[in-house]
Amino acid sequence: MIQVYIVFFKIFVFLALGFVLNKTKVIDLNAEKALSKILLTAVLPFMILNSSQHTYSDAAVNGMITCAAFAIGYYILSLVVLRLSLKKTKIGEDERRIMVTCTVFANTGFVGFPLMEALFGNYGLLLAAVFNLCYNLFFYTYAVYLFSRKPKFRVLEIFKNPVSVASILAIVLFIIPWRMPGFISDTFKLIGDMTVPMSMMVMGSMLASVKIKKLLTDKKAYVVSALRLIILPALMLAAVWGVSFYFPMLPETKSVVVLMCALPCGSMNVMYSENYDVAPHFSARTVSLSMIFMLVTLVFWVWAVKAVF
Repeated sequence: MIQVYIVFFKIFVFLALGFVLNKTKVIDLNAEKALSKILLTAVLPFMILNSSQHTYSDAAVNGMITCAAFAIGYYILSLVVLRLSLKKTKIGEDERRIMVTCTVFANTGFVGFPLMEALFGNYGLLLAAVFNLCYNLFFYTYAVYLFSRKPKFRVLEIFKNPVSVASILAIVLFIIPWRMPGFISDTFKLIGDMTVPMSMMVMGSMLASVKIKKLLTDKKAYVVSALRLIILPALMLAAVWGVSFYFPMLPETKSVVVLMCALPCGSMNVMYSENYDVAPHFSARTVSLSMIFMLVTLVFWVWAVKAVF
């Protein structure tokens, strides 16, 4: 557990640094967007590609298949159940759509990738890449359909995303016997090592821009945070624990599957809600509130998977 606390200490320091840099006007909205773009188009892809250098084993391949199966099941069930459940409420249609996307689609990139790599090394990052491929499959089809309010699915958007392309390449590179020369993998790792500080500083900067009063009084945002950070990971933990009695899995595989469901709401929800004007302020408050609560809940879930698995 000491390693876990060290990881979260680093995350807290980088978050605090991003918060302070925003308040002191070093990072403004334009800088925030620029850093996010650099992360998504360059830094994260190199980090993911380097994960392909993990030692090949049949158990690792089985873990990747298992991770994909759980991820697909998670997205299908959660989207169907939430969409049907919220239809019976008196909440406005736009806010219902945001509650669905923010609850289901977590921050697999800025938080998930660096956390899985820090806790479980290249294998954890490789599993996170598999889970994120499933995320992209559902986000760029059904989630974008919800945001746009039109029955238009954009499957090809998946292949325009550098993170998705890097994830596919990493899986291919892992499966084939070829491994990169040391100087190449070392270079990729050096670039990828920027992911944690940069991503956490961006998130800290985002938190600094939130109006605290409105944030703390939005009941619907609390509901989403509870579902996102407590209910869904608890259900996934129970599901993984039950299935593992019949299908043996590596502890790392079980842990990554649960933790990828315990992340805060994804920042992509805010970007798309602003782009399509679907309750953008509510989306920003919901994502920000989940990020704050994450500092407590994610520590608990990391402890839980270590204790159970």
